[in-house]
Amino acid sequence: MIRHGETEASARGVYSSRAEIPLTEEGRAQAGRAAERLRGAGIDAVRTSPLDRALDTAQLIAEAAGAPLAVDERLREIDYGPLEGLNRLEAEERFGAAYTGWRERPFEARLPGMEPLDHGLERARSAAVDALADARRPLLVAHQGILRLVLIALGQIGRDQYFETRLPEAEPREIHLEPEA
Repeated sequence: MIRHGETEASARGVYSSRAEIPLTEEGRAQAGRAAERLRGAGIDAVRTSPLDRALDTAQLIAEAAGAPLAVDERLREIDYGPLEGLNRLEAEERFGAAYTGWRERPFEARLPGMEPLDHGLERARSAAVDALADARRPLLVAHQGILRLVLIALGQIGRDQYFETRLPEAEPREIHLEPEA
């Protein structure tokens, strides 16, 4: 899996979920470097979020890998609702205890207007299961929040590690799954 390249929002450290935010020049360069790194890696399918920042990253990688590209709506970023465009400090100032509660217990607490992480987890799980059923070495291209949920769904991290897990922009992360007995 891989997170999209840098955007203006990610460079500023603000929540960006459903808004269309293009890659920066650096983000395009990151995506190009990732594509070169993944050339010859055996990727046989690329599934991506429909949002431009992920789609642009995915197109470069799919072309380099010679793999088919499919858009998967389930890989859209978590809808952060009222946090859109805010950094952590601004979010804490605006929402106080509700925000800090969510940061402490992301699956139990939530802000009104925000997609519950359990809903996102179900999207992530179904997208990952389908990708694995359809290809030998699929690549998921999406956003930090939804990809953290993919990691939870695949048993790579625990729910309590949601915020602790950082996914650098345009850095491939290989996942090794144990075969089912």
